[in-house]
Amino acid sequence: MALLRRHVLDVLHKVQYRIVQFVLWFIHTAPYRPILIFGRSLGFLGWILDRFHRKTADVQMRATLGNAYSRWLSLRVFMNHGDILIDAIRYAFMDDEEIKNKVRVTGREHLDAALADGRGLMMMTGHIGNWEILMHVSRILGIQFCVMADIRKNPRLEDIINDIRSRSGATILPPKGKALMLIKELRKGSTIGMVVDQRGKRGEKVFCDVLGLPAPTNPAPAFIAMKGNALILPVHAIKSGGTYTIHFAPAVDATSFGTGKAGIQAISDYMQAWVSTVVRQHPDQWFWLHCRWTRRSDMRKIFRTGSDFKQFVLKQAEESQESE
Repeated sequence: MALLRRHVLDVLHKVQYRIVQFVLWFIHTAPYRPILIFGRSLGFLGWILDRFHRKTADVQMRATLGNAYSRWLSLRVFMNHGDILIDAIRYAFMDDEEIKNKVRVTGREHLDAALADGRGLMMMTGHIGNWEILMHVSRILGIQFCVMADIRKNPRLEDIINDIRSRSGATILPPKGKALMLIKELRKGSTIGMVVDQRGKRGEKVFCDVLGLPAPTNPAPAFIAMKGNALILPVHAIKSGGTYTIHFAPAVDATSFGTGKAGIQAISDYMQAWVSTVVRQHPDQWFWLHCRWTRRSDMRKIFRTGSDFKQFVLKQAEESQESE
């Protein structure tokens, strides 16, 4: 029986590999406008068929965006994910000159000032715009940085993904060692990239204000920045028309926030405040499909019972504080 399961799994991996190979070939060889329409059509189809994530986006946007919310905003979010897919693949196969012509950089002086300091640098971003485009900063600006990535169970698929990632010029670190490895890189004076707007797990979270509501937040980015004695440099890539703008904000010193739990809380608050500011500027380009304020199981319960989302989030934070 075990042998049969391994054989079936191997066949499924091969089929998955061939499908992904074809999709990659199709996306990076077809004319851009038609393939972009294809990607946005996939997003539109997802908006129609994926009821859970459509409702998740809607309820979270309605609770946090105020007058900026509209009933069609979730559709724009889904369609933006089509752009993310297409552009992440297309940009990986562009040469350096072509990609430089399609990406504008603002705030370069903030990056240069942070690098000149000589300390470890954490380029922090969120699931805003197209975070995959930021992988190409090495090619665009000629700087070296590293990111940590998970490893997939399908080795054939992992080879394809590694090939795409390697084209960006960034150094990909294995997940082994996780926080400790990134801290070591920062202490060596290296530059790392990190996504900071992820929900914290049950036993590993701090509550931060995100768009006006308390959100359980992963404290790892703040912990790594603090222990790595790093400068923190906010950066995001926003699409407008057919090009992207990568914007760097002024760096802040992680050590200026204090130490211990209070320091981690203060850094986390800063990071989430930055995320909130950018999301309010570009609400259609954030990853609203992610259950940012609750677990998926809780979101399903809210939908099933018709509970008030905002009240659930506030009560969740209050109960967490009382249990500490």
